[in-house]
Amino acid sequence: MHLTNEQVQALREGEPVAIVPPEVGEQCVLLRMDAYEKMKHLVYDDSQADPSQFYSVVSAVMAEDDANDPALESYQKYKP
Repeated sequence: MHLTNEQVQALREGEPVAIVPPEVGEQCVLLRMDAYEKMKHLVYDDSQADPSQFYSVVSAVMAEDDANDPALESYQKYKP
């Protein structure tokens, strides 16, 4: 596997990197082991999952989507 300089830099900064290995044929995420260890219980162990742990992630994703939505202003008038 060969990574671009940008992918290597992202991994060094602790960011996930999206890759599509030809052997798999679909998008996967490459993480540093320390990042994976911090979050693996959230993915694999439902008994310890606390929904409030995801609130900040969901808020960040929604804010990013809103910021990139050119039609957002047009449907804000429908807010209750």
